[in-house]
Amino acid sequence: MMPASKPVEAASHQIGLNDVLSASSKAPKPPPAATLENTALLLIDIQHLAEPSYHLKNAVEAGLPEDAVREVLSDYEVRFNAAVVQAARVLDAARAVGIPPIHVKIQCLSDSGRDTGLLHSRLGWNFPPGSAGAQFLEPTKPTADEIVITKTASGAFTGTGLDATLRNMGIEHLLVVGFLTDECVETTTRVALDYGYVTRVVSDATTTYLMDSYQATIGKLGAYGFTLTADEAIAEFTSLGAQA
Repeated sequence: MMPASKPVEAASHQIGLNDVLSASSKAPKPPPAATLENTALLLIDIQHLAEPSYHLKNAVEAGLPEDAVREVLSDYEVRFNAAVVQAARVLDAARAVGIPPIHVKIQCLSDSGRDTGLLHSRLGWNFPPGSAGAQFLEPTKPTADEIVITKTASGAFTGTGLDATLRNMGIEHLLVVGFLTDECVETTTRVALDYGYVTRVVSDATTTYLMDSYQATIGKLGAYGFTLTADEAIAEFTSLGAQA
């Protein structure tokens, strides 16, 4: 008579779907090592159009009661401001060791906005050069010698020269900060991964309007190893600088 099977011991902690996804990888291929020469920081849409104050102004002008709008935006405002602080820290660390920042912004090419992508145009998201929404935020504003890519779509690769620019620079590793987590950041990250870039989102240097949406996006990306914290990003940059 065969002995009874030993019962499987209960897990010491509750697992979630992201734990299961993380465990499903089979013999992953290691990426190329990161160096100062093949690493860049991608800053997505850190501009006025993402700020809570931009949405407050538009909502009040549309006739919504200001107090109610402020209440609705209050949670997003706290998280947005914290993410900008972390993005600025990562940017400072990149600059300190010579890792190139590449700033991406939503802005059309013409004053009329007729070149705006069809999705943005249909939503009424037209941001000509010099318009308030197109302005970079001061803490992460590019310097004169830093690259700026303009787009009129969600992803930073759509209709731009970003891919060619990165390949010309020899970039293989991308760290991503900015807004919004579940929109432009996620779209850009997924295309970058498909194009073969080793891409990770700095989880506390991004956010989006709803916390649930932020957690879902960062949770999925993190399950596959595509996230890190601002402190971890800064430590990596510092280590790469010390190796140079």
